[in-house]
Amino acid sequence: MKGAIFLCAIFGSALVVGTSSGAEAKEGFRPIFDGRSLAGWETPDRSFWTVEDGAITGRITKEHPCTVNQYLVWEGGELADFELKLKSRLNGEGGINNGFQFRSRLLPDHDVCGYQVDNNLQTPWLARLYDEFGRHTLAWRGEQAVFDADGNRSVTKLPEGEGAAWFRLEEWQEYQLTCIGPRITLRIDGRLVAEVEDNDPRRREWQGILALQLHSGPPTVVQFADIRLRQLKAAAPPRKPVVSPMEGKRAALRGEAVAWWPLDSGGHGAQPQLRHIPGWEKFELNVRAAGPGARDGADVVILDGAHFDAGPELHGGEEAVTVYLRLRDPRGIWDSALFAKRGSHEQVHFNLFSVDLPETPGADIGFEIHTDRGFARVSFPVSQIEAAAWHDLVGRYDGSRLEIFCDGRRMAGKPWSGKLQKNREPLLIGAETDSGKVVRHFRGELETAAIWSRALKVDEVALLVVD
Repeated sequence: MKGAIFLCAIFGSALVVGTSSGAEAKEGFRPIFDGRSLAGWETPDRSFWTVEDGAITGRITKEHPCTVNQYLVWEGGELADFELKLKSRLNGEGGINNGFQFRSRLLPDHDVCGYQVDNNLQTPWLARLYDEFGRHTLAWRGEQAVFDADGNRSVTKLPEGEGAAWFRLEEWQEYQLTCIGPRITLRIDGRLVAEVEDNDPRRREWQGILALQLHSGPPTVVQFADIRLRQLKAAAPPRKPVVSPMEGKRAALRGEAVAWWPLDSGGHGAQPQLRHIPGWEKFELNVRAAGPGARDGADVVILDGAHFDAGPELHGGEEAVTVYLRLRDPRGIWDSALFAKRGSHEQVHFNLFSVDLPETPGADIGFEIHTDRGFARVSFPVSQIEAAAWHDLVGRYDGSRLEIFCDGRRMAGKPWSGKLQKNREPLLIGAETDSGKVVRHFRGELETAAIWSRALKVDEVALLVVD
């Protein structure tokens, strides 16, 4: 096998790109790349992708740089249980990485999250099983990893995959990926590289898309050839959205919002724009909701030191605003910023927050604003709700009264008036700014955030509560 690969590297694609053998065809393998065109594969920007010498080729040059990851997605539908064989090689400047996604989710901006075969030049491991925008490394080369029902990871060494690498990413290698139920197995040139058994019900994926990656960064050439697939179990059809009068009214509310952000996709493709910071660590996307009050079938983001930034431009109305956040603090501590456009105590447009206020024992959840009349706050003790459950929080100001709601119930209110103070501070979800510094990060789970330039009616607030 090594000799064949060496000859392929020297003499080019004629030996690299072949067709499935008769034995493979009898086993149910079929080619999903025709060796000549990108037919059956889609991407919004084809300028990075070509077919060269019978191989799908992703290319970054100094003249045509790439600042965000590019994906070429197979149009054959989602895959559940399957076996995939392909040949690939990677060349470029520095410690570049590339790979391919499987059982993954396509995000609104054509980025991808989920399982990945990840290759990285200038590393001792070279190849691993990975979770893009999720748990990151699942299994390094030479590891068999098991994730239990609580997400805990245990590792056993794989002697066949340990030690000095028997392959070079710069040369053609054959990858064989097998996914059956919770078990994922990766082989390179017939040798076992890494294996994962994923029993975490919140993070494992039973099915998803297949996509080839061109990772952003310095000049890079990645190639994929001789791609063959054997499907072992068909993917389930996509779930049809539930259409009801109640959902129709919610959709109308969403349409009126200055911004409505489903946070499970991490702001990818959101309008208005929403960035997650840091760019790839301290958060997990696309995690299934769990815990008391979780919505059936909902996906969420978990923050652990990250936050979302919507920039400085968004505000409520002149004399009215409503902000909404669906979230859970699994610790039940409630000691952080939640949803804020503020720079300091005296520079507040709105601030939905949690903290231990001196007026009451224990943690509190509050909503505050600043108008031309001055600063105003309303709050309620966390002891009045189930601390570790999911909650729908709403802060509302209508020009005459300031109120805070939890799960559709009015928790506190006071008369207030005046025009809302605007500022140039960023609107943050999961943190707040104080004298130019981002502080008080929320460590927990978020599903949805929204802001309106008017005060929602009480029955509209009730619509936001998940049944």
